Parts: sequence; C-alpha cells; structure tokens
Amino acid sequence: MKKINIRKIALGIFTIFLLCLLYIFLNYKDLVYVYKYSEKIEKQSENMKIVLGGEAVGIKLLATGVLVMQVDREDVDIKVGDIILSVNDEQVDTNAKLQEIAKKSNGEILNLKIKRQEQEKEVKIEPVMDEISGEYVLGLWVKDSSAGVGTVTFYDKKTKKFASLGHGVTETKENYVLPIQSGGITSTNIFSIEKGYAKQPGQLRGTISNNIIGDIMLNTKKGVYGFMLDDSYYKDKEEILVMKKTEIKEGKAKIRCTLDDNKISEYDIEIEKVLLTSTGNKNMIIKITDEELLNKTNGIIQGMSGSPIIQDNKLVGAITHVFLNDPTRGYAVFAENMIEDINSFD
Repeated sequence: MKKINIRKIALGIFTIFLLCLLYIFLNYKDLVYVYKYSEKIEKQSENMKIVLGGEAVGIKLLATGVLVMQVDREDVDIKVGDIILSVNDEQVDTNAKLQEIAKKSNGEILNLKIKRQEQEKEVKIEPVMDEISGEYVLGLWVKDSSAGVGTVTFYDKKTKKFASLGHGVTETKENYVLPIQSGGITSTNIFSIEKGYAKQPGQLRGTISNNIIGDIMLNTKKGVYGFMLDDSYYKDKEEILVMKKTEIKEGKAKIRCTLDDNKISEYDIEIEKVLLTSTGNKNMIIKITDEELLNKTNGIIQGMSGSPIIQDNKLVGAITHVFLNDPTRGYAVFAENMIEDINSFD
C-alpha cells in the first residue's frame, strides 16, 4: 500500500516537472525577450529623473486628417476608423474643409487618400446631392478633434517630458488610435463624479480650460506623451525609481489620482495578476480595495486612466481600463512600456 502511494507521489512530481519544462520550452523566446527588454528599459530609466503624477488634466487632440465615424452609403471603399488625409491632393484636417470640398465638387468624382490602420491607399468617391440642403455631400460622418479628462502618470525633470493616460485616445468602437497633428494638456477642475456600475462606466466630470500646460507630441496604444511648458510644479518633487516588470509582485499596491476635491491622494489597490509576456497596455489586472475610493467612485472610472501605481515605493505602471462587468477591477500598463514610448521622440 505504501509503495503504491510513493509511486503516485513520484509520478505526480514527475508530471509537474515535465509540465514546467514544457512551459519553459514553449515560452522560452518570450521569457528571454521579457528580461532583455526589461534590462534595456532599466538603463533608459537610469538616465531619467522621474517624479510621480496623479493630477487630473484636460486632453485636447487635433487629428492628422479627419477620422471616419460613420458611413451612410455602401458604394464606397471607406470604413469606420479610416483617416481621410487628402482630397484631390489637397490636405484635409477639419470637418469643415471636407464639407466645403464636397459642396464645390459639382458632383465630380473625388480622389481620396486614406489611412486604414497602418496602410495608406487611394479611393474614389462620388458626392451625392442632399435633398434637404440642396448641396453635394459625401455621406460620411467625420471627426477632426478629441477632448476629455485624464491623469498624468509621471514627469521627467531631465527632458521636461510627461506621460499620461496609459492608453491611446481612440474614437471608434474598433479602438483605432487617433493619429494626431497636434494637441495639448490643460489645467482642469473636477466638479463631479459619476459612479461606475456593471456595464455602465462612471467618469470624472471636469472642465477643460484654455490654459495649456503641456504640448502633446505622441498618441500611442500605451499613452499620450509630450512636453510640459511649465515645470515649476515638479521642480521640488521627490524623484522615484521605476520597478522592472520582472520584479512586480501580486499583492498590495497604491494608486495616486485626483477626485472632486481637486487634490492628489493615494488609495489602496491589489495587483491580482502580472501578465509578464503581454505587450500593449493590458499588462496587469488590478482591483480597487480602498473603501474611501470605492465610496466615491465604485471603482475605476473614466478620467482615472493614467493614475500611477506604486509598489514598494517604486513606480510600476498606470491604470488603463475598467472591466465592464466589475468596476472595482481593471487593467494596468507597465511603467516600462510607457518609458519606451516617452523615449521615442525628441
């Protein structure tokens, strides 16, 4: 009887050992890349003087071209999410300009240059007469700008660059990142909180002023980045180290964000899972555990994106998304991923 038990135990250990070897074999390249990537970003962060953010800001973006939001006809090769860059070789950067070109077309076929995801292509479209206005239109709904409230994640004293949001600004359900021509972050005043519920995301409601405090240079899947125009707020702030993603532990952590008291405060969270080999902006699963924050927001709400996450007095990442069915939980991006993007422009 004892021999049978020993054999079962030995077989179980051997099976676990084989599964571990199989996991390492299947994920070897990914794991090697993770550690090499982490070392590369660590060297970059050593040359930076990073201070924590947590302040809410207004975010204004002007798109490169115009973004197609709706197509009301089936006879054109144009889809929602396409960016119209030019018409008959004339650059288009506003909805008004596109409408004006259609009006003056006399119904003649127009040549459009569009960008679909990462590829550019030429398409033709014939304007149609609108029965109500009596003018030629394209039958497209487009958008040329975006505005909202987000949170600054960190600031680099050395370069005067900032990182915010933790995810890109998108304007369609397909979540295509909006290519930008220019933009800025502004001071904001949070005046109310709309709590989040299952299948009903909440949000911070705030003003977006004309007081531009930073120029936006980049909008990517991992955040919105640019240069601060005035660094007086950060000059005397204490610098913080960045934790390598290979060192992040599942367990207690904190976030910094600004609510309707318009003050930066720290709140308790739990890092439930670290997705070490993931890319993009969904690298950790987090849960809000702080009772004060839960009482105010019910969890993660729009406007908190970019809120820095701290563990063991080091920056580990930023909040990016809320789970649709559970507002207390959501995704976060690694700080390493944001550092890669912030160092990609001058």
